[in-house]
Amino acid sequence: MKTLHLASVAIINPNKELLLVCKKNSEFYQLTGGKIQNDEQAIETIIREAKEEIGLEILPEQLTFLGSHQTKAVNEHNTMVHGSVYWLHLSYFFEPVIANEIAKFVWMSKQNYTNYLWAHLAKELVQPKWLSL
Repeated sequence: MKTLHLASVAIINPNKELLLVCKKNSEFYQLTGGKIQNDEQAIETIIREAKEEIGLEILPEQLTFLGSHQTKAVNEHNTMVHGSVYWLHLSYFFEPVIANEIAKFVWMSKQNYTNYLWAHLAKELVQPKWLSL
């Protein structure tokens, strides 16, 4: 079984809604982020992926480490993911401009989050901490 090393960001708006994205050809909603490339640091991956996937410019000092977690990948067979996840609490409302492999997004609220399939990393690590905000 192979392991992918990911860096992701849990983006929270002023209403404490959590942004999740859904890739093309997937039914699972996941955090913004992606595979750590070559000699990148996790924060560098998050900054690159946020700009590419949703059009959001992030500064390193805006990110707070949430935790690391290893779980089964939802979009790749026989694969584990090891994710380093950071919080980003926005003081303003942001409308993502999706691109690359992203098909759609949703701002999860505490009223609608059970209506969606969550990727394991987001569900197991982020969801419990987000719900307690």
